[in-house]
Amino acid sequence: MLRFRLAVAGLIAVSSLVAACTPSPAIIARPVGSPISIGAVLSLTGSQSESGQMAKEGYLFCQNWINGKGGVIVKGVSHPMSIDIADDQSRPSIAASTTEQLISQNHDTLLLGATNDATAARAAVVAERHRVPLISSGASSDSTFNSHYHYFFGVLTPHSRQFQGVIDMALAQSPKPQSAAIMFASDSLSTEVAGATASYAAAKGLNVVYGASYPSGVNDFSVYLWTAASVGPDLILEIGHEGESVRTVQQAQYMNVQPKLLAFSDGPGTSRFIEVLRKSANYAVGTTQWAPAARNRTSYFLDSFHYSLAYAARFGHLPDQHAAAATAACLTLEVAIERARSTDADHVRKALTDIDLNTFFGEIKFDDRGANIAKPVYVQQVQSGRTALIWPPDIATARPRYPDPGWAKR
Repeated sequence: MLRFRLAVAGLIAVSSLVAACTPSPAIIARPVGSPISIGAVLSLTGSQSESGQMAKEGYLFCQNWINGKGGVIVKGVSHPMSIDIADDQSRPSIAASTTEQLISQNHDTLLLGATNDATAARAAVVAERHRVPLISSGASSDSTFNSHYHYFFGVLTPHSRQFQGVIDMALAQSPKPQSAAIMFASDSLSTEVAGATASYAAAKGLNVVYGASYPSGVNDFSVYLWTAASVGPDLILEIGHEGESVRTVQQAQYMNVQPKLLAFSDGPGTSRFIEVLRKSANYAVGTTQWAPAARNRTSYFLDSFHYSLAYAARFGHLPDQHAAAATAACLTLEVAIERARSTDADHVRKALTDIDLNTFFGEIKFDDRGANIAKPVYVQQVQSGRTALIWPPDIATARPRYPDPGWAKR
């Protein structure tokens, strides 16, 4: 935690360099029109409030950046952006009623949010009924995208592709892995990811030798680990939640279960994972939608470094993947409005279907379901007590450390 605080402090200390180092569009004097109000459904309270609050910061950062450069330009007229934020309390039913209120009472005809899969699924239905474009910064469930809504879009990579990068990275190493075991939480989203991961692994030539679900929040993984280890997989892939990942590492070490790679959908990359596990966290691999170190090619806005620098200067801490996704969703909507040369919902929707944008968050391009088909999920690894971005190679900051040398050599 001290190292993290020092890193943030360092970013804030050099924040005076932002103006000098950050490329910013020249502000051209234009007529000023009325503000463009954009509704945003966020989980600011309730079980998903931590990610919702980060998304709020990401949206506000984007709003201020756009207004700082002169606003949203429509037919030569500069319009300030005003994000109309509403709290869905992390409850799907309230997400639906809140979306209805933003459209029917606040007259917002363009929407951002919602910030998690459960609330986004309900908000999407309302937006579709009113024919209002909604760009979500938190939806990644294929079950939502497979509804083929016409007005719903998501900047995240779909969950079905969450472990593709991990598998691709492992297969690029030597010795090349031959087999994998998959453990997953019993909730619907984890089950969805597990099925897609097993299919992708098999298609890539990996032998899936074990697959089992466990109750979400379970404390004892010994049976699952022992059974998985008994068939000798090269890779153990766990799809679940951060607390489960921590307990899996602890029990794998105690039982001396040692595959060539331990990979998790959630855990590695968070400060708690490293703080709790210390040296035991090393070599663990995880997935993320974005990291401040990502060296993505950009055609618009700031690169990841300058975004992180400016964000930390404003909010006092680094952006995470939730904040970055929110900023990316907001930027995508701005570009769509400008390319549509209108705020008309159908014109903006058409512009979104045609968009192909290289951003700090990664490439954004939507398929006919509204899912982002262009951006991969990134792979990170704990190396010497720090999180390093290791895949894809073109955006990575470090090479993968593989195979795992064993618990005694951490």
